[in-house]
Amino acid sequence: MKGEVVMSKLNQLAKYLVYSYENHAAARFGDNELKLQALLYFAQRECLVVVGEPLFEESFEGWEEGPVLPELHFFFEEGYDPFEPLEMKKLTEREQFILDRIVFDYGHYEGWYLADLARREASWRNSRTAIPAEETEPNFLELADIREDAKKVRLYDTLFDVYLDELEEFEGAVLEP
Repeated sequence: MKGEVVMSKLNQLAKYLVYSYENHAAARFGDNELKLQALLYFAQRECLVVVGEPLFEESFEGWEEGPVLPELHFFFEEGYDPFEPLEMKKLTEREQFILDRIVFDYGHYEGWYLADLARREASWRNSRTAIPAEETEPNFLELADIREDAKKVRLYDTLFDVYLDELEEFEGAVLEP
C-alpha cells in the first residue's frame, strides 16, 4: 500500500511538471518522456540545493540515455491523465515552486539536450562506471552523488537578476526609523 502512495505522489509531481510547462510555455509538452525524465532529475537536484532534501523518494537509474525513474517509464503511454488545477492541494507550495523553477530554467530545451546535460553530471557518470558493455541492468544514481552535483549549482534570483552567492551581507537593520 505504501508503494502505491509514493507512486501516486511521483505521478502527481510528473503531471504537475507537464501542467506547469504547458501553462508557462503556452505550448503542449507532448509525450516526450526523455524531457520529462531529465526535468525530474534537475528538479530532484534543485530541491537538494534549495532545501537540502529530496523532492521525492524514488531513485533514478543510470540508463544510457540519462537518469531514468523506472516508475515513470511509459508515463504517457500508460493511461496519462493531465493534471487538474483542483489537484493543486495535493502538492506543497515547495513542490510547486521547485517544479515551476525547473520549467523556467530548463523547459525551453529539447529532451535530447537536457539528457545530454544530465549525462554530464557526476551522479550519472558514477552510475555508469561499473557497467560492462554487455550489461543491460543499470545501476542506481546515489543520492549522495546527486547532493555533490547540487553543490555545484549556483542559485539565480530572477527578481533581482543576480546569483544569490553574489549578494552582499546586510549589516544592521534594513529599515531604520
